[in-house]
Amino acid sequence: YRILGKKGEGTFSEVLKCQNIKDGSFRACKKMKQTYESIEEVNNLREIQAMRRLSPHPNILELQEVL
Repeated sequence: YRILGKKGEGTFSEVLKCQNIKDGSFRACKKMKQTYESIEEVNNLREIQAMRRLSPHPNILELQEVL
């Protein structure tokens, strides 16, 4: 992904406008301020679990991937 700019910031993360280098599509990427030791820690976050449970929903963005 190529970072194009910052869209917003909160207490725990910031939202960045990014472009996928492979296909040129634009995405909103959420960058967490806290560091995590493993992917399991990230997958246990309530926000990630909720997005996976609620997908697909017309009013909620789809979780594409976790890096």
